[in-house]
Amino acid sequence: MPKDWTRIVMKGEAQVIPPVCPNCLAEGREHLRYGYKGLEGWLTRTTFYQSFHYCPSCLPQARSADGLRRWGWSSLLVAFLGAVAGVLALGEVLKDPVTGVCTPLQADFVVAGGAALGILAGILFYLAARFVKRRRHPRRPDQAVWGMAAYYAGKSRWGLDAHTAVYLAARPEWIAALAKANPDQVDEASYQGITGGTRPEASKPGRPFGPA
Repeated sequence: MPKDWTRIVMKGEAQVIPPVCPNCLAEGREHLRYGYKGLEGWLTRTTFYQSFHYCPSCLPQARSADGLRRWGWSSLLVAFLGAVAGVLALGEVLKDPVTGVCTPLQADFVVAGGAALGILAGILFYLAARFVKRRRHPRRPDQAVWGMAAYYAGKSRWGLDAHTAVYLAARPEWIAALAKANPDQVDEASYQGITGGTRPEASKPGRPFGPA
């Protein structure tokens, strides 16, 4: 994910997601739920899920990008099988024709070479899958990125601030729409910096008897 994506920290655990496509900013009429892991997720073994609204034109590409993650796991399997095949092949090539065994140095080379071949096979497998998907769903000029363009990234302060929610988006306009849809969950300074306007006053609950 590029470092120039816009980030916002919301107060609260439930946000209204604006019906705007985060990739092209068209009307978001389709729902897509997917997860975000990030560094924090890898450390805590947690995936953060949220549903976003995509337009009909961007939805197939976003679904394809979400499916590419599963191909990433498949590439790990390919890497493992490639490493095993590489070890067996190199072992056959380097073993002594008389004794049928490898020297310790040759054995080390076999293991290292097999691992390198497995990693290369996994990388090529993943790149091939990504090439096919991007060719099938090419990026349009009106899109900010290829694939998913917004994520719910968990809690702030590495999950220690429980009553917060962090969102990332390729377009600052979408983050501004998120802030406008949830003005009570954004502080005044952040709201002005993101939207360029003044945050509306927080809504007050009505009193059951008499005027407020």
